Amino acid sequence: MTAQTYIDNELHAQLMTITGSTGVLTGEDVSSRSCDPLRLMPTLASLIVRPADTDQLVQVVKACAHAGQAMVIQGGRTGVAGGAYSKSDDIVISLERMDKIEHICAASQTAIVQAGVSIEALQNAALAQGLFYPVDLGSKGSATLGGTIATNAGGNRVIRWGMTRQNILGLEAVLPDGTLVSNLSRLLKNNTGYDLKQLFIGSEGTLGIVTRAVVKLVPQPSTHHVAFVSVSTFDKVIELLAQARCISILSAFEVMWEDFYTLVAPTAQSQPVAPDQPYYVLIEGLGYNDEADRAVFDQFLAEALTNGLIADAVVAASEKQCQELWNIREGSEAIVKAMSPFIAFDVSVEIPLVEAYLSAVRNELILNYPEVKFVTFGHLGDNNIHLGVTIGASTNEHAHDIERIVYAALPLFGGAITAEHGIGQHKKTYMAEQKSVGEHLVMRRLRKALDPAGLLNPDVMF
Repeated sequence: MTAQTYIDNELHAQLMTITGSTGVLTGEDVSSRSCDPLRLMPTLASLIVRPADTDQLVQVVKACAHAGQAMVIQGGRTGVAGGAYSKSDDIVISLERMDKIEHICAASQTAIVQAGVSIEALQNAALAQGLFYPVDLGSKGSATLGGTIATNAGGNRVIRWGMTRQNILGLEAVLPDGTLVSNLSRLLKNNTGYDLKQLFIGSEGTLGIVTRAVVKLVPQPSTHHVAFVSVSTFDKVIELLAQARCISILSAFEVMWEDFYTLVAPTAQSQPVAPDQPYYVLIEGLGYNDEADRAVFDQFLAEALTNGLIADAVVAASEKQCQELWNIREGSEAIVKAMSPFIAFDVSVEIPLVEAYLSAVRNELILNYPEVKFVTFGHLGDNNIHLGVTIGASTNEHAHDIERIVYAALPLFGGAITAEHGIGQHKKTYMAEQKSVGEHLVMRRLRKALDPAGLLNPDVMF
């Protein structure tokens, strides 16, 4: 399939002129790219345009807007909500060549970063300056800054440093007509007019294409403490979380249900604690004072054991052991291997109601699909529960009915259909049930005002 099959020859030539021959991909170079990390989903667009900088991107968008050409934006293609999916008459704009870390300022603890930079590359560059970018994801090796801004990604350390939104000071974006909106402010406090960056953070590429951002950094932590514990009841998990919040170094509180633990750590050699409890928690502390941090972390664990909140515990004695414990929590490869095909959910539920919500969903799914299997884990301190569901080979055929069961229970438990992955194309059917009439009206007005022709990520969100 060539680009000329679906894309106007004149537009194709323009894009080649703007980006050069290496900036436009066609044929197998397009279709061989999967746009879903959990299953093979070829990119169906006729071509991929890869601008090298903001100026080229502005020209590309202007040319597409003039031609009335729909554009789908791709970053690292790690999103699981279908935001990177395309149709045969789309073109994809990939920001993979816009991958420069332009400047790191130690004094202001900020960095100016292009959208195509991976989170891991940003973290490594910050580390070289004694600094730390705290947004952390299992897919950080391929997830890009632009993609995480577009989806307001959360990750493992939201409980300490917040989601992506809390870590962005300034932003540059290209509107659907090619207009450049740039405010790369490094100021922590800036109340000059509308805070326009907030329009683009979490908008999933429907209002503009993020090109560069000013990110907040923090001093690189010098101490790292990780414990892996088992807990007998959900009430005790909640109490353990409350106690953990009292220690200033708390950076992560990751809960794994028994179905997750026995799947990802199936043998005695891979299990840090015995698989004899319904809940397992990874607790992490990052700090700056070795003696004080160790004392507060050990005291917290000792009190939790004395008070019966913890059934068993293992504490990492080295950085290598810290990583080994984290590898259990980040065992997505084991889930994909054992569960596929499966449907991944990232719901948000009020903490006291999490177990009641999960029980209601599981009971309904078991009633309809006796063969159903689950995997459950999440960032409990952030209200975020990840749920994987499979009924075997026919899972995708029943996806709509499974989703309906999982999402229908959420309003009863103060929940939301997505905590951090976004709406994409997969969840837009359920948006009407999640937002009030007024919210929908404002969101549609914003999108219509900035993209009246509906050219930018046209099938995303609504």
